Amino acid sequence: MIIGDFIAEFLGEFLLSLIPRLGAFFRWIFLRKKYSYKEVLEQNWNGRIGLLFIVIVIISITYFN
Repeated sequence: MIIGDFIAEFLGEFLLSLIPRLGAFFRWIFLRKKYSYKEVLEQNWNGRIGLLFIVIVIISITYFN
């Protein structure tokens, strides 16, 4: 049971840290002429945009299937 808890905690932390990076990458696509990726990563709203991007991908996958 200890290994299962460790894996669940690791995946939870990994996914929570992945959401802001995904949001920063999505924002960087549109802001790359003005900011570097590192500057976009330090700005606000990356987590919200990353979560919104994941939700849109899941909805579009379920809609088109």
